[in-house]
Amino acid sequence: MELLKRIEHYAKTEAQRVALYIDDEQLNYAALHERVKDAASRLPEYDLPLNVALSFSRIQDFVVAYLAVLSKGGTPWVMDTNWSAARKKALYETYDIPYLWEDETFYQRQKQFRKSLASGVLHVGFTSGTTGLPKAFLRDEASWIASFEQNEKLMTRGRGKNHTLVALGPYAHSLTLYVVIYALFYGRTFLGQNDYHIERCASRIADYTDNCSLFLVPTMVYDWLQHASQNNHVSEVFISGDKLTEQRHRLLKRTLPSAAIYEFFGTSEASFISVNMNQTAPLNSVGKVFSNVQIDIRHQDEKGIGQLFVKSPMTFSGYLGDVASQWIKTGDYAHLKEDYLYLHGRLQDRLIIGGKNVYPSVVEQQLKQLEGVQDVIIVRQPHTKFGEVAVALYTGIQIISYRHMRTQLEKVVSRYEIPSKWIRVEKLPYTSSGKVSRRIAQHLYEGGDFNE
Repeated sequence: MELLKRIEHYAKTEAQRVALYIDDEQLNYAALHERVKDAASRLPEYDLPLNVALSFSRIQDFVVAYLAVLSKGGTPWVMDTNWSAARKKALYETYDIPYLWEDETFYQRQKQFRKSLASGVLHVGFTSGTTGLPKAFLRDEASWIASFEQNEKLMTRGRGKNHTLVALGPYAHSLTLYVVIYALFYGRTFLGQNDYHIERCASRIADYTDNCSLFLVPTMVYDWLQHASQNNHVSEVFISGDKLTEQRHRLLKRTLPSAAIYEFFGTSEASFISVNMNQTAPLNSVGKVFSNVQIDIRHQDEKGIGQLFVKSPMTFSGYLGDVASQWIKTGDYAHLKEDYLYLHGRLQDRLIIGGKNVYPSVVEQQLKQLEGVQDVIIVRQPHTKFGEVAVALYTGIQIISYRHMRTQLEKVVSRYEIPSKWIRVEKLPYTSSGKVSRRIAQHLYEGGDFNE
């Protein structure tokens, strides 16, 4: 495996270079390599291929275990340490995972299963599981190498080994794990935290490095703007998740004046799909499609909006137990124009109001441009005449009248797309990836948690 070969090479040629800087602990490449060898020597020799579920409280310990399993020719299964014991148990039983490694404890729960995984697999990951049990998928090394190569093309100052890559989420988040492996693959330093604290991160960046790239989700951008001071050490910011508002992008640029700001659209399964550099893409677009990505819009309506399918060397190797497909169905409505991708929301989010299709994310993007709106989500409410209507829930420091909202929105969307209700709420629920959770917001609205 190329990753392991490179780490061994760096352990010899760049022995003192810091590989992992997590909280107050620094681990150089020589020490990392020795820890991996030591951990691997204690793994079973007789029951291969080795499939091990990893659940660790510290990122650095997880990385050592992850690499140790790979070095034995095995496959790490990346478990979220925040999952309940019941959820973990259900996953162990559903997928017949034979070995569990949790912090200092390694044990066998059953005989090794003999299912053959695809060659070159880096790990088994899991979907978010917001509506049920998380689904296991395979991520191979070649697909992430293809993603790294695209990422490298976007680096303005950070292609050298002295460059530090920073991600602040837990290792079970696909973005953080991607950045860890990305940094190690190129012999760079990964800087992260076991306990999220944006001010400490900003201070550590200022003290440690003159040149780094930040990988964030939108909620972290908000925290950075609230708590971090101006910083000239950041050369790139890569944002995965929801699109920034124009105002928030402007504030981030003011705080990080030396940084190019890239907003990615992608999924855990498809990896990168499109990128918006410094918000040069049209307002409703999620950016220009990567050069190695093919797009197919299927089942289009009269406006050219259809279901988004993606094909690229960056996509995953399929869901465990399913036949892998070259084309990945993302679950989004979209259209493509002059290589720019426009999203119209998730398949299950589409509203049908009076027989007309309404795509909430398009309307939300316009609502986020209103001065005073911090965040917004549209939920649905049954209606006798129209079937259903849209209800917009927003957060902000001031009350914005329905009339003002309607007047501004009429300039950019059709009348039937304007929400029938406009409700200011104290806070909105978020997913682990930093997006507002439409499912939870819908549940809270139906339960009367948001007063009208």
